[in-house]
Amino acid sequence: MKLFKIYHLLFIVSFIIPYAGNAQTSKSQPVNINALINSIADSLNKHYIFPEKAESISVYLQSQLKKNAYTILLGDPQKLAEQIGHDINIVHHDPHMRIKFDPGFVPQEIYKPTPEDIERVKKYWKENNYMFKKVEILPGNIGYLPFDLFTDDIEAAKPTITAALKFLVNTTALVIDLRNNMGGSPQMVSQIESYFFKEKTHMNDLINRSNKDTTFMYANPAKADSVTLSMPVYILTGQHTFSGAEDFSYGMQIVKRAIVVGETTGGGAHPQMPFSVGQGFVVFIPFARSINAVTKTDWEGVGVIPDVKTTANEAFIKAQELIFRNQLLTAIDQKEKSKYLYYINSLLVNDASKQPALNNLLPYAGTYGGLKIYLDKSKLYCKNDNNGGAVSALKYLSNNLFVLDQDAQIEFIKNSKGHYSDIKIFVNDGSVFEEKRTK
Repeated sequence: MKLFKIYHLLFIVSFIIPYAGNAQTSKSQPVNINALINSIADSLNKHYIFPEKAESISVYLQSQLKKNAYTILLGDPQKLAEQIGHDINIVHHDPHMRIKFDPGFVPQEIYKPTPEDIERVKKYWKENNYMFKKVEILPGNIGYLPFDLFTDDIEAAKPTITAALKFLVNTTALVIDLRNNMGGSPQMVSQIESYFFKEKTHMNDLINRSNKDTTFMYANPAKADSVTLSMPVYILTGQHTFSGAEDFSYGMQIVKRAIVVGETTGGGAHPQMPFSVGQGFVVFIPFARSINAVTKTDWEGVGVIPDVKTTANEAFIKAQELIFRNQLLTAIDQKEKSKYLYYINSLLVNDASKQPALNNLLPYAGTYGGLKIYLDKSKLYCKNDNNGGAVSALKYLSNNLFVLDQDAQIEFIKNSKGHYSDIKIFVNDGSVFEEKRTK
């Protein structure tokens, strides 16, 4: 557990705080390739989560060394690092593993963040509201919560997280947007999961090869400040959803607590750590893996497969449609059904690529009770004499259906002669009104 906490702190420090010194120095003489390959192999065999893969990589690098494959690159450490990384990938591709030449790198064993460093990190989290930038109630009482990182300052972040989720507690469904979430602290993943369960639930285990330790991760309502969200949950994913965001999506999906909508995620289940291998070279090695309590595996290399596949751009609308269609199936009366159909139709305005041609709009014009529908500069408008003469532009939805205003839709109905003789007005509470054409 301690290693995870230290690493995530240093991960943030690396973004916010410049390197504190030069633990490695750039060499003017050529690289000692034998020492470098042996050091890489030693680090992989000690730390990589898959011992058998570490051994296979080591054998291949030694075979390349014997072929003098690296000799021509010994004077160019950047290209040498690229070639060794390429050779590692030939044996086993792990998106978390890479090698780079970085003589300014400060190994974890040497660099310890000062109190000032830690305070700067905490200040960064706070100034960014612990990455919670928005919480919203969408039409139809759907909660919406996007955030782009799982921070590691859990205790400081808890009041913000609790407040955000408490704001959403009365919604009928919740959309959590992780399309651009690149991951973060596994402890924060567990913390946020805890708000969605009434009972303590075993989610996954973090197996750490470096220190031969296993951390058992639970969604535990005791950590959730007496806030429990029981509504259906929909998680939005994209190709950039990665690491801790995949952990959250996969765990919630497997225990049937959420429906995942969008694209297959990046496929990174292994926390990594940089290890110095000497001469200015650094190897980033996945030192741990997440094993789901149900599937006994993870999403490494394959990603989290959505329950409903669509593009990342379309996932937000698609999730809302799924919510309303599920609610439509359980509606208890016609008014409730009309309400959910109203919201399903409302989503179409985002898909309407263009208004109907002018000659198709002309037949709609006329007076229907207190509503006067007329054309002005190729657009349909409605003047509502029942509302003080208020004027609104009609937005096309589909077929003969338009948005009337923020609370209502209007459908034009044809008679047996093919003329528009009636309208139906659909209100967002499920009410439906009809008016005949009077002029």
